[in-house]
Parts: sequence; structure tokens; C-alpha cells
Amino acid sequence: MIAGPVVVGVDGSPEAGAAAAAGWRLAQAARVRCHLVHATRDVRSALDLAGTGVSLDDLQLAMLARTRSEIAAALEDRVAPHVLEGLAMRAGRPAAILAEVIEETEAGMVGLGGKHHSTLGRWLGGSTVQHAVRRLSVPLLVTAGNLHPRPRVLVAVDLSYAALPTLDQAVDFARLLGGPLRALHVLEPIPNAPELPFPVDVGDYEARSRERLDQHVWPALPVPDHDKVVRQGVALDTIAEEAAAWRADVIVVGSHGKGWVDRLVIGSVTEDLLNDLPTAVLVIPVPAPERRETIPIETRAVVTA
Repeated sequence: MIAGPVVVGVDGSPEAGAAAAAGWRLAQAARVRCHLVHATRDVRSALDLAGTGVSLDDLQLAMLARTRSEIAAALEDRVAPHVLEGLAMRAGRPAAILAEVIEETEAGMVGLGGKHHSTLGRWLGGSTVQHAVRRLSVPLLVTAGNLHPRPRVLVAVDLSYAALPTLDQAVDFARLLGGPLRALHVLEPIPNAPELPFPVDVGDYEARSRERLDQHVWPALPVPDHDKVVRQGVALDTIAEEAAAWRADVIVVGSHGKGWVDRLVIGSVTEDLLNDLPTAVLVIPVPAPERRETIPIETRAVVTA
């Protein structure tokens, strides 16, 4: 699953410590390198200090030194010394810095900590995670506290082109850390769409969805049938309920890379999960195929990003 280094965005918070520890453990299991990176403000561009006589270069260096010291103190027991020594400090926006480091290192995964709002929490605020999941082209793991040694992995799948790539990554992730795996498909209520030229039969919709699962999705999943589950309800709520009932440690979802219009009109289950973060979330980016498969409206069950 992880073909390149693991890059973790960090600050001096406990949440960053949990993300760094998870990233380091994943890197060890996959036998790849782990890179820590922190994005900081570039005070040299601050207009409020112009003309004050303050040496902006000295101020920038002092801020970097203080931040590095705080991060080192927070992470010294969470990763190997050589990983901490390699901490990269860069000035700029977190998502942009992450993208730079991913390209430079040819990273295979990115890690961020969730639910944090400290002064140093630019990595961990909701905006950074959301910007990252929209921009990055590699899997993104957002932790919610310390990751269990053998995490229980729940993968949410739909009937789109993203289903099989998401399943493959979830299987590899579970095997890498030795945890059990369960797959969930949510049959959402059919939206009220009076403009449709034909009525949608609920029973037929459900039957067709289950048929597609049996033919095209479930055969790709090497787990017992009782760990291939179908639930009815609103996707976000149903995923969170299943995660709680099964005591999942990680929820895996596929990101379809929708544009801003889709996000405004229909929202995003992935982004909602990252905002709520019922447990750690692993987002798998799946680019659209050149010729996208069309799923009839009566068989469409959405768990998308």
C-alpha cells in the first residue's frame, strides 16, 4: 500500500504527537522513510513590522528555533531520534508545504492529527485537513488520538469507480498493521427529485444495489460474509453508527475529487467525517477514469467525497 515515504505534518501538540507516532509505525511496517514537516508563518512578509527597525531575518530564525524546540519536546517519545532530527521547517501555507514535500520525497502517504485548535495548530485545524484532502494525490490519514496497535478497519464503499481502489487500499492497510477489516455499503434514501422522468421503485433500487455489490464489489474483499454489511440510512450517520457499534479504529473512504459546485450542492461524506472525526479517517484519492462509468439512478448509493 505505502510505496513511498510517510510524510507527517506536525506542531507541538498532543494530536500531532499521535499523528507522528502513527506515521512512524506505518513507515516501519512498510519499510519506508518517515518525514516530519512543519509549516510556519513567514514574518519577513509581515507589513505590520515594516519600518520598525526589527531585523526580520533574525526574528524569523528565532521563531523557527523556538518552534523546533517545542515540537522536539512534544515528539521526543513518539518517533525515533533520527526522524525527529530530520524535521523540516518551512514558511508557507500548510497544504502547499505538504504538497511540496510530497513531490520532493515521492511520498506514499500523509498523516495529520485531528481535533486541535492551539496557537500552533495550523496543521490540525479543520481548514488544513480539508485543503489537504482536496489537494493531495496520496492517501491521507487523519488521526483522532493514538492509533491502536492492531486497528479495526472499517471501509465504506459505494458503487462508483472508486469502490475497488478504495477496497484494495483498505485491505493493504489492515494487513500492514495486522487488524481486522469490515466493509460497509450504505443504502441512502432516494432523494426527492420531481424532475425525474420516471418513478424510482425503492425495492428495485435496493435489489439492484445488492446485486451490483454481489457481482462487482464483495468478490474483491477477502473477508467473511458477515464482515460485508449493508445498512440503510444517511451515509454520514450510518458510517459513524457502524464504526461505533463495531468499535472501529479507522474508517477508510474514497475521495472522488469533486469540484466546488458538487461540494456546495450535495456536500461530501468524506469532508463531513473529517469535520466530525468519530475515529481516525483514511482518505484514498481516486482519480476519475477517462471514461466514467454511468450508474443508473435507481442503483446509485452514495458514499463519496
